[in-house]
Amino acid sequence: MAWQMHHKAVNRMRKNCSRKAYLKRVGAAVLAGTMLLAAMPGTAFAAYAPVTGNPEDTYDAETWAKLQDNVLEYDEIPDLVHVYNSSISEIWKNLRESKEKIDRNIQELDSQRGKMKNLKDEAKDQGNWTGYGNYTMQEIILGKVASGLRSTDLYNRKTVVGIQKGEKQITKAAQSLMITYDSLLKQRNTLEKLQELYAKQYEIAVNKHALGMATDQDVLTAQTNRLSAASSVASLDGGLLQLKPTLCTLTGWAADASPELAPIPETDLTQIDQMNLEEDTKKAIGNNSTLISQRTSAKGTSNASIESRLGVIEEGEQKLTIEMKRLYNDVYTQKEAFEGARAGYQAAQKTHDKYTRMYQMGLLGESDYIGTEISYYQAKSSYESADTALRLAMETYNWGVQGLASIE
Repeated sequence: MAWQMHHKAVNRMRKNCSRKAYLKRVGAAVLAGTMLLAAMPGTAFAAYAPVTGNPEDTYDAETWAKLQDNVLEYDEIPDLVHVYNSSISEIWKNLRESKEKIDRNIQELDSQRGKMKNLKDEAKDQGNWTGYGNYTMQEIILGKVASGLRSTDLYNRKTVVGIQKGEKQITKAAQSLMITYDSLLKQRNTLEKLQELYAKQYEIAVNKHALGMATDQDVLTAQTNRLSAASSVASLDGGLLQLKPTLCTLTGWAADASPELAPIPETDLTQIDQMNLEEDTKKAIGNNSTLISQRTSAKGTSNASIESRLGVIEEGEQKLTIEMKRLYNDVYTQKEAFEGARAGYQAAQKTHDKYTRMYQMGLLGESDYIGTEISYYQAKSSYESADTALRLAMETYNWGVQGLASIE
C-alpha cells in the first residue's frame, strides 16, 4: 500500500511538472512529423518484462530515480512506456491484481480445506460416518477448486507476448516522435539564425538599391527569402507544439506537462557494422507476432488444411525476408547520404572559418560574408537532417529484428 501511494504521488508529480530548397525541406520535415502522429497506433534494464510485482523492485535505485525525474531521455523511453504509459501500466496492473486475487482465493481455499480435514478426522474419531463422508467430500471439492486456480496461468506466453507487442509499438512510436522532435528543434534553431541573416541581406539589398547598386529583383529575392524563413520558423513551432504533447502522454506525462527533453545521443555508426542480414532475418522471423500466431495455429487434420497452413507460414516468412532486405538496404542508402552530408558540412565549416577570419581582417565585405554564413547553416541543416534519416532507418531495422516489421 505504501508503494502504491508513492507510485500515485510520483505520477501526479509527473503530470503537473514542451534559399527555397532548404525551406521546402523544412516544410517536408514538419509534414513528416504530422504524418507520424496520424499513423501512430492509439533498451533499458527491464523493459517488456512482465510487471509481476512493484516496478521499483525491478530496477536498481539509480535507474528508478532517473525514471521519476522530470527529464525525458531517449534511452529511457522503453522503461518509461513500460512503467508509466497509462494504457500499458493499467494492463499490467489489472493482470497483477487478478493474480493477487487468485492467490488470495487459493489461500482461503487451502485454509477451508484444512478445516474440513480436521473436522473429518474428528468425525472419524467419533464414529460419525455421515459427517466423515460430508467433510471428506468438501475437502476433495475444495482441493480440486484450489488445484484448478493454481493451474490458471495469467502470465501465459500468448498474453504476455500480446502485451509486449503493444508495448513495443508504443515505444517505437515514442522513439520516432522524439527523433523527429529533436530534428525539428535543430532545424528551427538553424532557421532562426538564417532568418536573422536573410533580414540583414534584405537590409543590405535595400540600401544598395537606394544607391543604384541593386535591382528591384535583388530586393524582391531578399524579401522573399526573409519572409519564407519567418514562415518556416512559425511552421516548425507549430509542428513542435503538436508533437510534444503526444510524446509526453506516450511516456507517462500529462499532455500539458513540460518535461525537459534531453538531447538525443549521436548516431552510433558502429551499430551498422554489427548488422547481419541473414542472422537478423532469422531473429525477425522468430520474433514476428504475425508469424508466431501462424505457427501456433491449429495444424488441421486433413492433408489440404495442413498444406494450406504450411503455405501461409512459408509465404509470411518470404514476405518478411523481403521486407528485412528492404530495411537493410535503406540503412545503407541513408548511411551513404549521411556521409555525403557530413563531408559537405565539414567542408562548409572550413570555408566558414576561412571567410570569418577574412571578414574580421577587413578582407571580405559584409554582404559576401553573410552569403557564406547562409551556405554554412544550410550545410549544417542538411547534415542534421541526414543524421535523423539514418537514425530512423537504423531504428526501423532494429524494430524489424524485434518482430515489428510488417508482412501484410
